[in-house]
Amino acid sequence: MNASRWGWNALAVALIGVSGLTMTQFAATQEAPQKKPEAAQKEKAPDAKKEAEKSTPARKGLSIFMRMKLDASQKILAGLALEDFELIQEGAAKLEEMSSAEKWRVTNDPFFREHSADFQKITRRLSKNAKDGKLDGAALTWFEATMKCIECHKWTRANLIADKP
Repeated sequence: MNASRWGWNALAVALIGVSGLTMTQFAATQEAPQKKPEAAQKEKAPDAKKEAEKSTPARKGLSIFMRMKLDASQKILAGLALEDFELIQEGAAKLEEMSSAEKWRVTNDPFFREHSADFQKITRRLSKNAKDGKLDGAALTWFEATMKCIECHKWTRANLIADKP
C-alpha cells in the first residue's frame, strides 16, 4: 500500500512538471499583442534602448543556450511520462554537460557557484535513477532539479543586472 502511494505521488509530481513546462513553452512561443500605433509611438523611445540591449550577441547566445537547456528538460519530462529511461538519461547528461559550459557561468559569485554545483549533483542523481530504472526516484529528482532551476533564476534576476551582456 505504501509503495502504491509513493507511485501516485511521483505521478502527481510528474504531471505538475509536465503542465508547468508546457505552460512555459506555450508562453515562450506566443507573440506579444500588437499595440495601437499611437501607443507604440509614445513608448518607442524608452523601449528602443532595451531592445538594442536585448539584441546584443552575448544576449542572443545566452538565449540560445537557455533554449537548449529547455530542450534537454523536455526530453527528461517526456522520458518520465513515457517511462523511457534512455530519454531521461540523455536529457540529464545534456544538462550536466551544459552546466559545465562557460556560458552557464553568468557570474563567479559564490552563491551562483553553489547553485550550479547543486544542480550538477542533482543531474547526476537523476541519471543514476534512470540508469537503475527507478521511475519514482527519477521523477522526484526531476522535481528537485526543476525547483533548483527556479531558485537559481530567481536569485540571478534579483542579484544581477540582466540587461548587461
